[in-house]
Amino acid sequence: MKIVKQEKNGSRVSLEFEVNYKEYLQAVDKVYKEAARSVKIPGFRPGKAPKSMLEKQFDKNAINDRAADFIMQEAYPAILKETGLRPVDYPSYKVISVKEEESCLLGVEVDVEPEVTLGKYKGLKAEKKERAIEEKDLDAYIKSILEQSAQLKEVSDRAAREGDIAELDIEGSCEGKQEEDLSQRSLPILLGDNRIAPDFDKNIYEMEIGSSKEFSVDLPQDYFIFRFAGKKADFKVSLNKLIERDLPEFNDEYVSKISSFKTVEEYRSDLRRRFEESARLEEEARLKDSLLEAVSLESKVDIPRSIVEREIDSMADETRANLERSGLTLEGYLASRKTDMAGFRSQLFQGASSRAKAKLVLRAIAKAEGVEAAEEELQKEIEAAALESGAQVQDYSSNPAVRDYIKDHLLRRKAMDIIVRDAKIK
Repeated sequence: MKIVKQEKNGSRVSLEFEVNYKEYLQAVDKVYKEAARSVKIPGFRPGKAPKSMLEKQFDKNAINDRAADFIMQEAYPAILKETGLRPVDYPSYKVISVKEEESCLLGVEVDVEPEVTLGKYKGLKAEKKERAIEEKDLDAYIKSILEQSAQLKEVSDRAAREGDIAELDIEGSCEGKQEEDLSQRSLPILLGDNRIAPDFDKNIYEMEIGSSKEFSVDLPQDYFIFRFAGKKADFKVSLNKLIERDLPEFNDEYVSKISSFKTVEEYRSDLRRRFEESARLEEEARLKDSLLEAVSLESKVDIPRSIVEREIDSMADETRANLERSGLTLEGYLASRKTDMAGFRSQLFQGASSRAKAKLVLRAIAKAEGVEAAEEELQKEIEAAALESGAQVQDYSSNPAVRDYIKDHLLRRKAMDIIVRDAKIK
């Protein structure tokens, strides 16, 4: 293999390389042997047709395209080693020309990691916000725990009130047109949750079982059914059934049943500690995000579309996983928003571009600062990742792609630590 030409336009690298004619013929032979196993030629058993017969069945360009696949299997790793290129996507390639008895010339194009012109990343100013944990925060959490142990009882001798579970028939319309997506029969809702829309539930309070009511609600700009966002919806609602929730008393006896603590005071003290730690971590994450955003805005980089597409893939997978944890599907989510995967990916583009740029900036900082990952550090990260995913540590340690991914994450985290360390935080 001999590289005869190499050019770079932004983050797109084009090069040409030669292999000797013998290697080309070996690749072509592999193509014909592969084809012989699948092509049926009258008078011959599968795999037994002569090459001359097979040549008549295939276009020469198609043969060269498949031969290029075989050549690249060995040539591409050698190209990367010789050039030091760091591709961020799969290459495209083709046979350019063949000189009989001499050589075969192939062309390759691939996106590589772009160069980053770093903005200021030391001495950035930031303000740390302290969030006080109030008693009402603890009360709200404890209430949610009690609700999980609530005893349910159907009632018929009173009107609906906050905290009840109401079974409703709902006919919803928007702009004078009845909408299936705003309508539902026998839908149970927890009054006070405002699951359907803000201010919806308060219209159900004081309704009697068997009664109906008509009212309008202004849907928020971020309404989960996108096409109704920011519009007024009209509802006709009938109350079919009412279920009362009897919550247990939160006392020392209850605490001892659900935890290792003996008293309400001990439980609330530990709960406050956990809330404060959670608030600290949330603020730490917010501070890092704001600092990284500042560095990214001041940095310049031409991001290849392939990198953004890969980030979109990652964000779509994260959305799918989050929905599945709630018993939902991505397909159902897209249907509720009247969009498809192409539209969804388009919505993710801006966020994916920002995430991709932030990662590139962190890698550039790590390189500028000479950040390294010691083998001991890397192994600890690998062990932690394997434990979290339920995989075998050896499987992760012996997989070059996994090692590179975890190492990249570690280096970026160290780069982020440098930004925070050198920032002027009030």
